[in-house]
Amino acid sequence: MQVLVWEAIGRMSPNEASKPDAKPGWVVLDVEAAGICGSEISAFLGKNELRKPPLVMGHEFSGVVVEVGDGVSPDWRGKRVVVNPLVTCGICRFCRSGDRQLCLERKIVGIDYPGGFAERTAVPIASCTPVTDLLRAALIEPLACGVRAVGRSEARLGDRALVFGAGMIGLSIIKLLRGRGVSQCIAVDTVPSRLKWAKLWGATDTLGASAEDTAEAVKRLAPGGLDCVVDAVGHAQTRAQSLAMARRGGRVVFVGLHSDETSLHGNAVVRSETEIVGSFAYSDDDFRRAVGLAEGGLIDMSGGWLDVRPLSAGQEAFVEQAAGPAPFSKILLKP
Repeated sequence: MQVLVWEAIGRMSPNEASKPDAKPGWVVLDVEAAGICGSEISAFLGKNELRKPPLVMGHEFSGVVVEVGDGVSPDWRGKRVVVNPLVTCGICRFCRSGDRQLCLERKIVGIDYPGGFAERTAVPIASCTPVTDLLRAALIEPLACGVRAVGRSEARLGDRALVFGAGMIGLSIIKLLRGRGVSQCIAVDTVPSRLKWAKLWGATDTLGASAEDTAEAVKRLAPGGLDCVVDAVGHAQTRAQSLAMARRGGRVVFVGLHSDETSLHGNAVVRSETEIVGSFAYSDDDFRRAVGLAEGGLIDMSGGWLDVRPLSAGQEAFVEQAAGPAPFSKILLKP
């Protein structure tokens, strides 16, 4: 079968590999589509310590069950499913409470196990949720990240918010914040086309200039600062900007995972009582909610923000995104 292998920094190679087997409690999927995540671009550039080559990445994907292992009902064969890539111990305090993203034994399909950049891949049956639209389902994982981030933001009716980054996660956050009753939602991105899509997803204002110009524009748009700032980029600069733009007593949510270290003005955080909250992946409830939202039509596939390419074009897609933010908010690779 065809797989896309991350072989070294800057190199993704289409290769042939043996088809996986379904071990007990697991199933084998024919992959429908898999999204390229920003964290995978960081790994491609050698800036993500969790991933080590050679590796078949891809943790945002959907597919059809074609084989079942021992202990799995044969009724699963032929079912269309989306995959929650978190594989956890199931017995710790975090797993028992549904916060499996915090499990100390957490492993991730596409990092610790071969992922969705392949014609077929194996996953635990516990990771599978039935869906109807397979292409749309490949976008559920980043949507679930957005569900988590908005929940962590504690945004309320009438709040003013800003979102750094208009990729798939950022777009989801914008739409969900607006659905929560946020009166103003400013989107910031360096790519004009992404700002256009941010408007379509509910942003009231868009900014794409330099850091200095952005800060001045935010002062005009939201005098006194913002109630909530969500950084879906994760660069040191956007994290610092997020803190500077929040009002006194405001909340900043860090979602993006690019810069490993960020210098912060600690005294300013203390004096302004700014709340800094991390948001990683999603709880089981967040993922279930994302499935329901996607199945209910929350994700509008039109508008040009989504690009679907063959798996064989994976190297070009990674190089394009590594060179700078892509004009698309999400690229899906289809075997």
